[in-house]
Amino acid sequence: MAAINHRRDSTEHLSQGLDRAALNVYAHADHHLVAPLRHGQHGPRKSSSTSEGGDWNLASLNNLRRISGKVKQKTVKAFQPRHKKQKSTDSHTAPTLAPVPSEAADDARMYNPVPEQKGPDFKEVVKNPISSVQSALHGASGAKFAEALDNQVIAHGAEVRIVRAYDEVKSAESENARAAASADLEGLKKERQDAYVRWTFDRHVLKLLRYYVEHYGDQYIDRNPNLPEPSEEAFNTSMERLVMISTPYQMLVMRLRQIYRWDNRTETAFYLGAYIWLWAINYLAGAFILALIAMVLKRRLYPPTLEDIREDIKRSEDAERTALNLTQLIEQHGAHGWVDALRQDLGPWFLLQLDDVANVLEIWRNFYEWRDSKRTMISLILLVQVWLSITFIPLSMFIQLAQLSAGVLFFGLFPIASRYPQYRLLASPMKWLFWKVPTDAEWAIARLQVEAAHRKAALGEMSSSRNPDRDEQADSESGDNGEGEVSLGQFHCTSQSHHGDLCVTSKGVKYKTAIRSQILWELRFDDITMLQKVGAGEGLLFVLASGDVHRVSGLKSRNEVFTQIIGYSGLRWQVTG
Repeated sequence: MAAINHRRDSTEHLSQGLDRAALNVYAHADHHLVAPLRHGQHGPRKSSSTSEGGDWNLASLNNLRRISGKVKQKTVKAFQPRHKKQKSTDSHTAPTLAPVPSEAADDARMYNPVPEQKGPDFKEVVKNPISSVQSALHGASGAKFAEALDNQVIAHGAEVRIVRAYDEVKSAESENARAAASADLEGLKKERQDAYVRWTFDRHVLKLLRYYVEHYGDQYIDRNPNLPEPSEEAFNTSMERLVMISTPYQMLVMRLRQIYRWDNRTETAFYLGAYIWLWAINYLAGAFILALIAMVLKRRLYPPTLEDIREDIKRSEDAERTALNLTQLIEQHGAHGWVDALRQDLGPWFLLQLDDVANVLEIWRNFYEWRDSKRTMISLILLVQVWLSITFIPLSMFIQLAQLSAGVLFFGLFPIASRYPQYRLLASPMKWLFWKVPTDAEWAIARLQVEAAHRKAALGEMSSSRNPDRDEQADSESGDNGEGEVSLGQFHCTSQSHHGDLCVTSKGVKYKTAIRSQILWELRFDDITMLQKVGAGEGLLFVLASGDVHRVSGLKSRNEVFTQIIGYSGLRWQVTG
């Protein structure tokens, strides 16, 4: 029983030291770390828990490695060209601080192989050469970025080697084997600590300026009078730092997203109940500070273990699971495939967010410029009501109302916007405040339709004042087709492999072939549910309420036709892209 407990304690001790080392790490009784510095050795580190038998085994292992090293040196020397003899270096030279980590097995995988990187298919290249080249360039740039990040701080292979060494310790059948495996594990952990320092100095520390502590806070006074010189290297360094430090925050954001999306209803219900209870007793701010303190203390009392690293490896190698940060995404899809995966997963959502942000900024400007006087006045009245509430409601009550609104937003509106994006604007408090204040596109549509209405009215007056003795040819030349329908022009294009003209009127469109002047199809504006620009600048798509689709291509004046249809149709159009 005592042996079992001793073995359990030793394996539990091996889970220590996986976090960043403290500044006074060498002041502790970690002989596997301090011994190489005392004796100038770079071989395997001794574990403080090894027995005499373990020390004898490590000594034999060291002798074997020294012999193999000499054989390797002799072999290399025999095949290298002869040079002049140089003075031998001093064997008592101090060891290198934070040596360059070993690059062996950096691409090691534990559960799933490295994703296979396939080039573009020949048929795809022939069909879409531009997109294929762009995809290849994205893969190359993604590989370059991943290579810059694939250092010993986040190297997946380094984590795999540590977990495998830990498994070897647990499965060791003798004390000597366990001692040797423990020494290798401690050496890997020491190498991991050195990598933190090596990465910071190699990539982030570019210039140092000595300072003298004469007053409190002198180290926080920037004594470099010059601003940083902009360069590609400096920009890449700053971006790498940002990506590296944002990793835990990326995981926090993903965690909050899982909560407000109600992915685990029981867990989200618990947080909602806790939030309501803390709000009722007016202790939300205090609870937030306590949670922050508890989180920091938990990190000290319960640092990351090897099992945490093992779970992170499983997620990083499983492409079916959701990546919680950028480094996991790179490991899941490979250095060349993570950019396309990121674009496919986050691209639509990101574009939607960009459009919404641009719409909000346009709404604010149009509200300020009184583009729609009626809507601006309504929003001003709402703002006055908010000001009166802030002025006359007690501050404590206002804070409680703000906290309650934050809870409703997080637990109620965020899930709607996330799970049902088509209703995201209805769940936006910003949209409520500036209700129907137009964006630039909405204002442009309204402006076109107002002008079209005046033009149609003017044409109607001209038609009514015409001489009734004019013949039908004159009516056709004036553009009046009867029943208030006005011709807007004919535009040459192609539809359904037929060359012809797209005839646009104030009531609809029709396609007339060049041969025999046959009407291939005819649409009324009231039947069109979607109008979309397609192709490389010369295509137009009509989608009907019945589901039928009509498309024209080779339309040189596409933008003009698109504008005329929007303006003269007089219908309500929603901008979706």
